[in-house]
Amino acid sequence: MIWNAINDPLFGYLQDVGGTWMKSRSKIFTWFGPILALSFLSLWFPWGNSTSPPWVEGLHLIVALFLYDAFFSCVGVAWGALFTESTRDHRRRVKALKYSQLAILCSVNVIVVAEKVSHSLDNFYVFQVFCVFLSVVSTCCFYITGKLSEQHLSASKDKLVADEETTPHSFHSIITLTKELLGSKDFQRIVFTNFIHSCRSTAHLNFASIATDLVIPQRILSKGSWQISAFFAVSTLLPQLLVIINEKVIVRHGAYRIIMFSFICSIISSFMYVLSWSPYVLIFFMIIDSITVHSMSPLFNIFLAEFTEDDAIRNSRRSTLSSVVFALNALIIKPANSIAPVVVVYFLNNSGYQTYQKDALRSPELSSCMIKILLLLHYYWEVFSYFCLKNIQ
Repeated sequence: MIWNAINDPLFGYLQDVGGTWMKSRSKIFTWFGPILALSFLSLWFPWGNSTSPPWVEGLHLIVALFLYDAFFSCVGVAWGALFTESTRDHRRRVKALKYSQLAILCSVNVIVVAEKVSHSLDNFYVFQVFCVFLSVVSTCCFYITGKLSEQHLSASKDKLVADEETTPHSFHSIITLTKELLGSKDFQRIVFTNFIHSCRSTAHLNFASIATDLVIPQRILSKGSWQISAFFAVSTLLPQLLVIINEKVIVRHGAYRIIMFSFICSIISSFMYVLSWSPYVLIFFMIIDSITVHSMSPLFNIFLAEFTEDDAIRNSRRSTLSSVVFALNALIIKPANSIAPVVVVYFLNNSGYQTYQKDALRSPELSSCMIKILLLLHYYWEVFSYFCLKNIQ
């Protein structure tokens, strides 16, 4: 947990103000990409066997998570910085965002394929072979990304005021840079809104199945039916498809207006609470909620990229602090992945969720609590986010 908290800002500073070869985005992808793929493989190849003591398995888990999270954070920060530096206007950023969502849309099928070829992990050897294949493909993609970014940035390096600084910053200057970024009102508004949004997204992803089980009768969405499969397919694929096919709309109106419009739609949709006695209204609301949550997530990358450039101009920096901005953003929003489930489980346990887990009997109190979490808690999150982002400069 400690390493997960500090690795993002650590790699952010090394890539932007460290004065080392890590300032080269292309080298990050070319050198650390294959290591990231190997760290991914380390998760799926046990160190011991059935007769090994328990500490061997525990040590394997800790080391594998440590390595994977380290290189994932390093490459992720570099990706955010490359997104900012290789797209110098709003139109190009939206186009890059579209292709990014298209890649994600293609990659989500990996889970389905892995489940099928391994027969739900019954054939673990086949699953391991499939993971090796994925790692090889990923390594090739990282290599191509490194070469393309090297060609692009060698022609036009990210400089705003003067030649780029080659000497590392002092500890005092690093502290000063951090205070300037964290003290910016715009950065605070963007990151706070992103934190609230991450809470919503995490809660939606982790509790969608539980929510449908508690508030939607089995006669409408029964487990294992094509209806519930279609419902989850629409909820997960439609948001990304909307981002992909609405490139011109985002370019014309801008990320800010789209996000604010999404907040307004979410706030209005929460008034369906008065009709929450109907399961069909709840299904309709959950689809709208999925669209507003997951289609809005990529737009925060545009916000952070624009803030990075504005910050460099306002403070007369020699170059943008792309890696540091994305790293600090990750540092602040990562706790949302833990806080949101804890909050939701707290409310559910107070309404008898633990009893439901034992005897699988839904009480009216538990169903009512889930509906309030879906609609009312959603309403308050959206109102806070709307007014927080409304005053951004």
